[in-house]
Amino acid sequence: MLLVLPVFLTIVFTIMEMGYMSFQMILLNHATYEVARIGAMTQVTSSGNMLGGCGPYLPGLMTRIIHSASVACKSEQTGTDKQANDMPTYDLIVTGSNPIKFVFPLSSTLMSSRPLCPQGPGGGWCTISATVRMPIERPLNY
Repeated sequence: MLLVLPVFLTIVFTIMEMGYMSFQMILLNHATYEVARIGAMTQVTSSGNMLGGCGPYLPGLMTRIIHSASVACKSEQTGTDKQANDMPTYDLIVTGSNPIKFVFPLSSTLMSSRPLCPQGPGGGWCTISATVRMPIERPLNY
């Protein structure tokens, strides 16, 4: 029992840490999607000019959803819309990142190692990130 129990508990705790990391990744994906959706609808002012980057309130929106998360935005031209007199079309690319702290000592060392967590600083921490690309809604010129 002394030989098998530590190995068994390490396996069980590692499975629990993987479940926790998966939950955090799903939460970050959904939060990044929501920020990208709202950002894509509000990137254009009423006069038709585009805002640069994340705009004034998207970082605050991300931290309201996940307190420790941060967000970075950029817009990229994807082509032109032939039905709107060759108006350029843009995508908003939103990248959310969130540092997570693992709970169990030995399994957190395994989970925060470089092959499993390439962005993390190690020592029981891992930084996960999610990127969402959303087309920016622009009003048509009639």
